Amino acid sequence: MEQIFTVTLPDIGEGVVEGEVIRWLKNVGETLQQDEPVVQVMTDKATVELPAPYPGVLQKQYVETGQKAIKDEPLYDIFLEGEPLPKKVLATPKTRGVAKELGVDIQKVKGSGKEGRVEVRDLKVPSENDEICPLIGIRHQMAEKMTLSKQTIPHFSYFDRLDATALIQLKGRIQTEARSVGVRLTYMPFVLRALSLTLKEFPELNASIDAERGELILHKDHHIGIAAKTDEGLVVATLHSVQEMNLEAVIRSYDQLMKQVKEKRLTRQELTGSTITVSNFGPLGGRWATPIINPPEVSILGVAKISKEVVVHADEMAIRPMMNLSWSFDHRVIDGELAASASNKMISLLESPLKLT
Repeated sequence: MEQIFTVTLPDIGEGVVEGEVIRWLKNVGETLQQDEPVVQVMTDKATVELPAPYPGVLQKQYVETGQKAIKDEPLYDIFLEGEPLPKKVLATPKTRGVAKELGVDIQKVKGSGKEGRVEVRDLKVPSENDEICPLIGIRHQMAEKMTLSKQTIPHFSYFDRLDATALIQLKGRIQTEARSVGVRLTYMPFVLRALSLTLKEFPELNASIDAERGELILHKDHHIGIAAKTDEGLVVATLHSVQEMNLEAVIRSYDQLMKQVKEKRLTRQELTGSTITVSNFGPLGGRWATPIINPPEVSILGVAKISKEVVVHADEMAIRPMMNLSWSFDHRVIDGELAASASNKMISLLESPLKLT
């Protein structure tokens, strides 16, 4: 039985809707093997070779070299012989390549993507010892939000560190008084207070983007979101109006907020409205991170644990307690100079923490 199958430009991923044909790897009349590269297409993301979905003969090319191919529009025809054509499997070239490497017949795989599209994750069949955990609740919401963030925000990261000697000393002086009133004192309130003072000088960090309207919104209130781990997943608990608090008020408010997180008593108000986020991964270890921005915000700060390091101090080698800062910024709003200036301000405050009181 003879058939003609029309191949269209597939979904290459990352929102690509067109690509320039830069080279035909097969000419009209030549035999095609299944998964054999047929045409080379260049997009604004990458250059890819698109394989033949079925074996046959290349009968017609719809797009000439140098012209644009459009997603879901005809690219070429394959002349087929043999059994009736099975139902077309939707999959990107990358997915087809992975299937070939794994020796998986992609025709027999049930796709979990849009319109039944086969994704890479569908190719890895779980063994009988694997546990399948549904992605629901907070984890599902976080997964969707982080995916949106990486797809829509051009991230760039900025790393720096500070000498925490004076910060440790100040915390030590306040510690006893805090315990006496039932407050568990950590370094986070100092970080939050320093961040708020930094935002007063660099308001672009405390902003959000309305992409549809083409507007940047500079927020006067410092509603700082704090990434916190719970049994159900990661939540962002918001400490509102930090710009109106002195250090003591931040210490008390932060302690109360963390108690609500632990006791699962967060209200909708405390789970919404953040204008910038801080992620403290210090208790977990690690030195640096590349945190993902919480949209529609434009900045996020990751804070590492304080650890002793050998550094140059007063022109001599010394062991000092250092704290690492890992920033991620939306490059549409914040450039490298602004990032460095804001980070330097933050460091100056934490290295001279009496300015926080």
